[in-house]
Amino acid sequence: DIAIVTNRTRIVDFTQPYAASGLVVVAPFKKINSGGWSFLQPFTPFMWIVTACFFFFVGIVVWILEHRINDEFRGPPKQQIITILWFSLSTLFFSHRENTMSTLGRGVVLIWLFVVLIINSSYTASLTSILTVQQLSSSITGIDSLKASDEPIGFQVGSFAERYLTEDLGISKSRLIPLGSPEEYAKSLQLGPKKGGVAAIIDERPYVEIFLSTQCTFRIVGQEFTRSGWGFAFPRDSPLAVDLSTAILQLSETGDLQRIHDKWMTRSSCSLDNTEIESDRLQLKSFWGLFIICGMACFIALVIHFLQIMLQLRHSAPSEPGSNVGPIRRFLSLVDEKESPSRSERRKRNGDEISAEDQLGRQPKRLQRVTAA
Repeated sequence: DIAIVTNRTRIVDFTQPYAASGLVVVAPFKKINSGGWSFLQPFTPFMWIVTACFFFFVGIVVWILEHRINDEFRGPPKQQIITILWFSLSTLFFSHRENTMSTLGRGVVLIWLFVVLIINSSYTASLTSILTVQQLSSSITGIDSLKASDEPIGFQVGSFAERYLTEDLGISKSRLIPLGSPEEYAKSLQLGPKKGGVAAIIDERPYVEIFLSTQCTFRIVGQEFTRSGWGFAFPRDSPLAVDLSTAILQLSETGDLQRIHDKWMTRSSCSLDNTEIESDRLQLKSFWGLFIICGMACFIALVIHFLQIMLQLRHSAPSEPGSNVGPIRRFLSLVDEKESPSRSERRKRNGDEISAEDQLGRQPKRLQRVTAA
């Protein structure tokens, strides 16, 4: 039996693969106690920066939309800055006390609260995983980080992994250390690169599964980065290849092939069920869609808001002749001034009048009940 790769198919005929295979990375791990700054680990630094910027950006957008009609977003400059900071940060806990009065402001806040809900849930799940799941003891998180480092890499003697690492991935041959037995695997990983060992081992998954069935201090890191299979090799045009392929297909269709694999390849003396560890933190690429939706909503709301102000500026009375007030200053003064009661307070007055009428209408009924009694 031998791994089915392209250059070997030119020399021999392979049967149908009877086992899935592929190259994986094996690295040592141990339980790492969580440090005092573990609460920062769920997100990457860039994700933290983008999230913080969006908090303040949404706070500024809501302030612009509410400044003209909402008294809670007006006042001295110092008070307004504090209001922006408090409103933006309090949305993290859904505890903001400032009421939004404009339709545009309410729409922006609604979308932003949905984004905050997703971020909070993802952060909580990731932090729980970091505090409870066993973490890697090395910086190797997969083939990419292993390729970028300059640490030695172990491989099985005679495996096609050596050619693949040097020719396809461009890893220097001086970094590769051949190993011939599971005992050498374990010893090299335990020593580590600083004591003459290796940082990780690259081998085919079936061999690694057998190795890990008795070694509980090592784990597969990252994803399988090649796809191949194991088959039986015969000379070219050999009829045995066809007969054996037919037998393998029959075993596969009846499920016997999988049962054989489970019996001999998945035995483990370790108490841990999971043999793969993903140590990647949450990155911006997982949330860029939410941030784009929120950013577009803020942009559209600001455009509509300023268009309304420009229309109001256009219909307002022009400045007196000889006045030095230009259109830009008129626009800025209109942005900052309190909106006339005709829009914002009229609704409140109408509501007060309706409630007063209701109270007056209820009083005669109460008097009638008292008289009847």
